[in-house]
Amino acid sequence: MSFPLVSRPRVATHPRLIHHAGRLVPADRATIPAGGSTMPYATSAFEGVRLYRQENSPGLVRPWLLAQHLDRLRHSCRIMGLSAACADAVPLVIEELVAANSIMEDSYVRIAVGASNPDGTGDPAETVLTVSAAPSGRERWLATGEGMRLLISDWQRPSEQTFRRTAETISAYAGPRLAQDAASATGYDGCVLLTCDGFISETPSASVFLVEGGRLLTPRLSDVMAPGVTRAWVLATARTVLGLDVRAEAVSPERLRRADEVFLCGTGTEFAPVREIDGNELRGWPYCAVTTDLVDAYFRQVRGESAPTDVPWNAAMDPTPVPVV
Repeated sequence: MSFPLVSRPRVATHPRLIHHAGRLVPADRATIPAGGSTMPYATSAFEGVRLYRQENSPGLVRPWLLAQHLDRLRHSCRIMGLSAACADAVPLVIEELVAANSIMEDSYVRIAVGASNPDGTGDPAETVLTVSAAPSGRERWLATGEGMRLLISDWQRPSEQTFRRTAETISAYAGPRLAQDAASATGYDGCVLLTCDGFISETPSASVFLVEGGRLLTPRLSDVMAPGVTRAWVLATARTVLGLDVRAEAVSPERLRRADEVFLCGTGTEFAPVREIDGNELRGWPYCAVTTDLVDAYFRQVRGESAPTDVPWNAAMDPTPVPVV
């Protein structure tokens, strides 16, 4: 299995200057008070955005699906009691960071929103925006075509009654990080979390897709923590560009194990083809035609070689462009 458009390996470096609290500062000087409500109460929201070099414009990088990421950031801020208006400054901040750090290659932008006021329980949050941008290429799954070995974890995503879904906040990642650590300790590359009802949810940092009898499937939005921006792109592109039958359904662990293809997608991950589930190789590996076609379409679009897919995003935070059945 090979992806000829994505031969560069991941190379991450620390940014020299980042935006913090309204100005550009060295990364090691961007701090928030230890007593602020971000630390003890995880009052936060965040986003990750990819910058991609443009094939026909050397030295130019452009953010990918920035409007969708900022809409989700505003939604997360409202849930967490932070000022959603901070998102309005992000496009200009990214331009400043690209210029200040002379970024001309694929990079990853981290957008973090926190609260600097002490305690914070019941008090309006004093919102602080922090944005950094640093070069970052492919994970090894795309750089080498290597397939991931996934474990279906017994850890669960919290229910809606435990924690409000759809918010990207650091508190939502505490349990999933421990699940990932447990999977890594047993030799797996990653893990898939379950819902409280025992259905497939997502990995700690990416959406899950499977190919089953020529159809592309993914867990329902009600089964995942937050609606993925890359997930929305995949659903729209698979339907309108590749002409696939696309569904969002309840997915059992056994159904995932029997799939012809499985892949993960997310802003940081981009795409990760899966070779094994619970130690058993998928029957379609390594001939993953749907995964390969989607990766090819993705990099042609992010490089500016073809028109981007229209990725809808609405107030209900449901990016799925087809009926959920």
